[in-house]
Amino acid sequence: MCAAESTSRPPSIHLHVHSCYSLLGGTATVDDLAARAAAEGMSHLALTDSHALYGAVAFARACADHDLAPITGMTVTMQSPDSVMTDSAAAGSAARNTRPDRLVLLAADATGYRSLCRLSSALQAHADRADRLARGLAWQTLRD
Repeated sequence: MCAAESTSRPPSIHLHVHSCYSLLGGTATVDDLAARAAAEGMSHLALTDSHALYGAVAFARACADHDLAPITGMTVTMQSPDSVMTDSAAAGSAARNTRPDRLVLLAADATGYRSLCRLSSALQAHADRADRLARGLAWQTLRD
């Protein structure tokens, strides 16, 4: 037996997980995810569905059913900092990648959860929702 096999693996926690609440992003139910994490010996599990918290309550219940600590999160599309330039700077520079980046946000406490709720509501209720999600949020939105 090699030395690596004789030592136990350090605990791991999945912090970027999508469920069936992410349209075209995941197929597993939150109960399936929690059951699998518990079977793998995890103590915590994050749910980071895209742009919304639709599954947060069901996820918290599923984690409780499987003795896991839930970590509520959300994956958002962000404008790349390189794409946020003044017109004069953009005119004088080479073409930059303007494809939006993905950012995983995790709530560490109730204040963080409230911030995620506000951000999710702002994204979902915006009049040009599809366009906004496609181009990504501005960094200033996170600061506000």
